[in-house]
Amino acid sequence: MTSLTQLQLNENKLSGRLPSSLCLMTDLEALWLHSNQLTGSLPVEWGQMTSLTQLALNENNLSGRLPSSFGRMTDLEVLRLDSNQLTGS
Repeated sequence: MTSLTQLQLNENKLSGRLPSSLCLMTDLEALWLHSNQLTGSLPVEWGQMTSLTQLALNENNLSGRLPSSFGRMTDLEVLRLDSNQLTGS
């Protein structure tokens, strides 16, 4: 599934931590995981998903800080992280 460009799993009552292995989906341009029950921190490895233009993780129970590796996502146009427990400025 490395050639997948969009993954929409929003509003599915998914729970647990975000898998760092999603970074292996190198062609992924849009990832929607919002409105679930996901917990834990944002995986540092996700900074390798440099093809992402849209990332929606809002309305979950994510915590911690935004990894500095996310700065490598230079094509990112939409980033939704609201309604979580993230910290930092």
